[in-house]
Amino acid sequence: MTHFYPAFLDLRGRRAVVIGGGAIAEQKVMGLLDAGARVTVISPSVSRRLDDLEVAGRVTIARRPYRPGDLAGAFLAIAATDDRAANRAVWVEAEARGVLLNAVDDLPHCSFIAPAIHRQGDVTVAVSTAGKSPALAVRLRERIGRLIGPEYATLLELLGELRSELAQRVPDARIRTRLWYRIVDSDAIESVRRGDVAGARRRIEQLVQAAAGRRNGRTARPTRGAGIVSIVGAGPGDPGLITRRGLERLRAAEVVVYDRLVHPDLLEEAPPWAERIFVGKRPGSEGHSLPQEQINTLLIETARSGRVVVRLKGGDPFVFGRGAEECEALRAAGVPYEVVPGVTSAIAAPAAAGIPVTHRHHASAFAVVAGHECEEASDLDWDALARLPALVFLMGLRALPQITARLIAHGMPEETPAAVIASATLPEQRTVTGTLATLAERAEVAGLEPPATLVVGKVMASAPVAERDWLAAAACLSPGAM
Repeated sequence: MTHFYPAFLDLRGRRAVVIGGGAIAEQKVMGLLDAGARVTVISPSVSRRLDDLEVAGRVTIARRPYRPGDLAGAFLAIAATDDRAANRAVWVEAEARGVLLNAVDDLPHCSFIAPAIHRQGDVTVAVSTAGKSPALAVRLRERIGRLIGPEYATLLELLGELRSELAQRVPDARIRTRLWYRIVDSDAIESVRRGDVAGARRRIEQLVQAAAGRRNGRTARPTRGAGIVSIVGAGPGDPGLITRRGLERLRAAEVVVYDRLVHPDLLEEAPPWAERIFVGKRPGSEGHSLPQEQINTLLIETARSGRVVVRLKGGDPFVFGRGAEECEALRAAGVPYEVVPGVTSAIAAPAAAGIPVTHRHHASAFAVVAGHECEEASDLDWDALARLPALVFLMGLRALPQITARLIAHGMPEETPAAVIASATLPEQRTVTGTLATLAERAEVAGLEPPATLVVGKVMASAPVAERDWLAAAACLSPGAM
């Protein structure tokens, strides 16, 4: 496997030679001119646009075939012809003179390959496929281009203005490096995106003041209220199911306060220097490692210290995630916050098992219930729940026998299909199915462990048979059944 060394060349004032005069040559010439090169085109005939560039004095054209000696004084050359023999001749001269050569769609005669490029101002992203598939490089460039809009060019201009100033205000190279990442990962880009460049400058200045106070071992005295808390939904389990905005906030975090259901790979997305604070339930324990009131206080005090805080929660923060309580506490304390919704397990877990929560033939409504509140005394309206066509219980594995018994006792037929999905969306996902009468026993036999989601209703009828009946099939294939 050949690996090319990526580099951006300074072509200002340097001689570049393009052999060929067609559409591809024209494209290459425009790129070279944008980079400030002095371009000579060698071809018996050229496109109308190249003619116009010659009239404007921007290129020199030799209207004849290539001949040895044409690369004299050149820094770089591009062979944009369909003639492999001509490319080979150009290659021989380029190698002899030490001239960089790209032969379009002729990899053996290239000393460099031209990447697909996306530009926004001075932001330049180049994509290479080692010459194997220029079309793939173009499509990847287009996808990247949709992520990098003009706001990044504006942000880059702001950062460029700061460079020399920051070297003086934050002389410690280690602190300054971390500061640059804090600025780039901060919400300043959101201000730029809204057209609030002044707001972006203010946010950057807050970060600079905080970092300037840390040099020589001193701790900054940040402005009260300079921090912010982002309450972010981490999704149902698979780290790829967090939203793009949630990932952006996580990568900009200085402190991450997280629960047990957050995938470890997501924590790796936070900056290396970000403080990580676990506040979830320990395996086998009854409650959180910190009471909710102490979590609220932690979020408030950390944000007031001027830091960017991400409160990372499994699923969606507002679906049995106590996100609303934390928002109320932050609002009462005058601490700025935002909520980044997540993919809730109430929908994602059934979907991962092939079970819809609504279906035009089976269910036009469904209810989501906190399963851990179904044990012993419960203020839920079980009569109403038993009449609904589809139910989803979160965190209900331990209470599964009580849930199924209550539904049957309040009128739901024993033969109503049901399923438990454990570790949904993760590689270890397992699904056990049955009826209200059989599911609790089947789940116990299967040895399922939390987190698990219970689905009840005729929506099970559209689930794949292979998943619905996996437990029964396993029993049939076991040695005792043969």
